[in-house]
Amino acid sequence: MRKYDSEYVPASAMAVFAHPDDAEFIVAGTIARWTKAGCEATLVLLTSGNAGTHDPRFTRDALARLREKEERASARILGVKNVVFLRHDDCALLPTLDIRRELVRLIRKHRPEAVICGDPQAWFFDDRYINHPDHRAAGVAALEAVFPAAEMELLWPELGTPHAVQAVYICSTPSPNAWIDIAGTIDVKIEALKAHASQLNGWDPAGRIRDWARAEAQRAPGGGTRSPAGSSGRARRPKYAESFRVMRLRERERRPETKND
Repeated sequence: MRKYDSEYVPASAMAVFAHPDDAEFIVAGTIARWTKAGCEATLVLLTSGNAGTHDPRFTRDALARLREKEERASARILGVKNVVFLRHDDCALLPTLDIRRELVRLIRKHRPEAVICGDPQAWFFDDRYINHPDHRAAGVAALEAVFPAAEMELLWPELGTPHAVQAVYICSTPSPNAWIDIAGTIDVKIEALKAHASQLNGWDPAGRIRDWARAEAQRAPGGGTRSPAGSSGRARRPKYAESFRVMRLRERERRPETKND
């Protein structure tokens, strides 16, 4: 099995998303699996979700404070060590040069082996959901910070020692190439999502999360994991999975002709 696929656990990882609860809905099973195996995880939220309600009782500041509190509780459940809020405005996020600088500073500080982010090319899901523009903006910002910005010695040296991320796990993508078995952590994922009570309005997400994870597992070609030792060794399909398009950036080291520009 190739490195960075379903059995791979990075020593350190950074997940970059627009809002509190984005990671929990999409990739929390993978994050919990990795932290359980010893990965040091950092979660970066570009906004604090300060416009994410239809409840007129909230002000933007009050909602942001509540959603940050919920995210910290969720992160504890997932075993995430570091949570960073950049506090840009919800529903107004753009992948600006300033945000790229902020992310480069964080990448150079925390030095993740792998980065998780959303697919900036994903506009539609089925015929019922238009992807939030903040989600796409966060994906653009994360990818542009990872490569080439964070690893370029002459770019913003005041932000810290350059760092080359080894792999990027792009979620919510129409073109996945890796599936991670989350059967062992789906309950943790659901518990972490429930910490975001302000967004659930009393709804129990367990059934929907299991349905989504089961559907993702069915998309896996022959399954994303291997049979236990002593069995036939053929691939088996996981019960629950999260899917990614994995960009294996470290492989560039074996191709000296590849250039950064």
